Amino acid sequence: MIKHLDIWTATKVRDAAHDPYAALTREEINAYTIERLKEQLLYVTENSVLYQDLYKDIDIKAMCQLEGSEFMKAFRTLPPTTPEMLKERETDFLCVSQSEISRIVTLPTSGSTGKPKRVYFTEEDQQLTVDFFNHGMRLICDPSDVVLILMPANVPGSIGKLLGQGLRDMGAKAIEYGLPVSIKDEAADIIDIMKKEKVTSIVALPTHMIKLAREAESAGITDYDSPDFVQLRSILLSAEYVPEETVMMLEETFECCIYEHYGMTEMGLGCAVSCGFGNGYHVRESDLFLEIVDSRNGEPMPEGAFGEIVFTTLTRKGMPFIRYRTGDFSRWITEPCMCGSVLKRIDKVGSRDIIKGMLVDRINGIK
Repeated sequence: MIKHLDIWTATKVRDAAHDPYAALTREEINAYTIERLKEQLLYVTENSVLYQDLYKDIDIKAMCQLEGSEFMKAFRTLPPTTPEMLKERETDFLCVSQSEISRIVTLPTSGSTGKPKRVYFTEEDQQLTVDFFNHGMRLICDPSDVVLILMPANVPGSIGKLLGQGLRDMGAKAIEYGLPVSIKDEAADIIDIMKKEKVTSIVALPTHMIKLAREAESAGITDYDSPDFVQLRSILLSAEYVPEETVMMLEETFECCIYEHYGMTEMGLGCAVSCGFGNGYHVRESDLFLEIVDSRNGEPMPEGAFGEIVFTTLTRKGMPFIRYRTGDFSRWITEPCMCGSVLKRIDKVGSRDIIKGMLVDRINGIK
């Protein structure tokens, strides 16, 4: 099969003179990652008030003179950044003037008095996301597909708009419906679009897709013998935890392939996507460096053990994040993927509350 994400990653990892279709290696990715981490560290310490404060007692320039494993060992000792820092010191994260910011995403927090998180993007930062969507969606669909996007798409720079642009860049047709307010009330309109446009792929929240599946069955569009039958080839579930029973239900209802995506706004909306050939999600290693750590002390977890996801942006200009704690939990999948990709895979990322509870039980030895 064509390893689209590997080829795309190779174009960013390699010099333009080298063939992107030649087999990508872990050695190339690791060398690229170290160089980008060094560049990002030097960049933030020169341009961000927050990182200047955070690293005031650390000789970052000397750290960046270290090579290979010695640098990585030192890097993992850097103090993490947190959502609390983002809420309290959002503009101190910035490495560019606010006039260069093209999009600010406000993320409300729980509680009526909790300060929101605000994440800032330059136009260049947003183009990185479009580029990832362009190539990541090639695992799921092709230029012949008509993709219905049931994700926020009401303003420029929203995830639905960026995804739509990425799909058009690869030659597919994108229908930016937006995030439904009520699937039950909007189901008839959505189903009409599916029939009229001959939709072959859908991107949606799992909870919305479950409700749409029930309405689709009632409308007869999942019945092969019905004149209203709509043949979906793929569904991409994102933005929520995806239970296995949801995947099974959608596979049975629509008789198509189900894919999953993990990402968060701070990551630039896109982080990792399943390929359809194996468990877990392939990581966007050209733009993000992920660690799996013990949430109690920040130490790296053993290969294959569950821990908290901590990430560092490798290519962001507006608001880079260095060792940002997500509160999400997963593990590295160590066995090779059947698709043949060399990109690292993380296991299914659970909801923050559910997985945290499971991990506390494991740590305490409670079955």
